[in-house]
Amino acid sequence: MKQIKGTASILIAGMLLLSSCIGVQADISLRPDGSGTLVLEYRFSRMAEALGKLDGNERWPLIPVGKADFERTQERIPGLRLVSFSTQEDKTDQYYRVKLEFADPDVLVRFLDATGQGASLVQEPGKYRLTLTFTEGIDSVDPDLLALLDAVSAGYVLTVNLSFPAEGFLRVYDRDGGSLDALPGMRMVPQGKQVSFTAPLGAVLQYNRGLYMEIRWQPR
Repeated sequence: MKQIKGTASILIAGMLLLSSCIGVQADISLRPDGSGTLVLEYRFSRMAEALGKLDGNERWPLIPVGKADFERTQERIPGLRLVSFSTQEDKTDQYYRVKLEFADPDVLVRFLDATGQGASLVQEPGKYRLTLTFTEGIDSVDPDLLALLDAVSAGYVLTVNLSFPAEGFLRVYDRDGGSLDALPGMRMVPQGKQVSFTAPLGAVLQYNRGLYMEIRWQPR
């Protein structure tokens, strides 16, 4: 049995860096040989970007996931290839779209990895199990801070879509292993060749019992 651990850098670090000012969608498509594609679409508030420039650091992007970052990541991880990168903006948000190809699930997890705390892949004969940690939960938060978080995160969502060569399974749960039925606004397709999870970002960040995702599939 093989296990790889790390932090889901784009899905997790991006949210932590921008707190509630970012929306993320990740579309992962796996082929029978284990290779696949990952398309990331994310947007963040231009107001947050402007605030980030007030300290004189305007040379550095607010989100450390610009094209140069992906190019450096591609160089560090054999089997990962940056296919395309594009960006656009409107009056309120900056939008990014990135497409990557990975040679096998190990490469995908290495891309998601960072510090060894947030993602793991277990590979057994004929099956895979990928686990992601989106938040470990907050035991006690000031009500005024929660109200602010809810206000500024309005309209931003976290979405994960996965396509498999055969049937796959998706489960979300809290730190005690319980279901997240009480998470406001959550939508999920838990079983099939295509599975998905969507929830308002504010609800994810405020959920005090933590949010974990387990994905299981067979390569063929």
